Amino acid sequence: MALSEHEQRVLDELERGLYADDEQLARRLKKVADETPLRKQQRSAARRIAGAAVVIAGLGVLFIGLVIHYSWMGIAGFALTLVGLVFATSPVKGVEGEAKATKPKRKSSPAVKPGSINAFFEERWNRRMNGE
Repeated sequence: MALSEHEQRVLDELERGLYADDEQLARRLKKVADETPLRKQQRSAARRIAGAAVVIAGLGVLFIGLVIHYSWMGIAGFALTLVGLVFATSPVKGVEGEAKATKPKRKSSPAVKPGSINAFFEERWNRRMNGE
């Protein structure tokens, strides 16, 4: 159900007042909003697009250097292309790294990988059997 224009203005005003009163809460809410899977996908896609643009620019510089016989320009184009590829294929850092560092480590059996679905179900089974 959509909010009316008046309700939306009141909600925005309340939100601004809350952020002004409690800056720590505002930082926490922003951090949580940045950790959503959609936001991570958007950052990853933006990083790939920017990397692809740098690769295309690097290839352009490389070919121009080849055409006008400037070897230093070809080397610079190759380096730019390489930097673009590394940037586009490297994992997104920032919020993900901080979130992993603050999570408590859980015990898992050595035969099962910690991030797998089997580990999840095994941990759930163990909790149920221990009465937690």
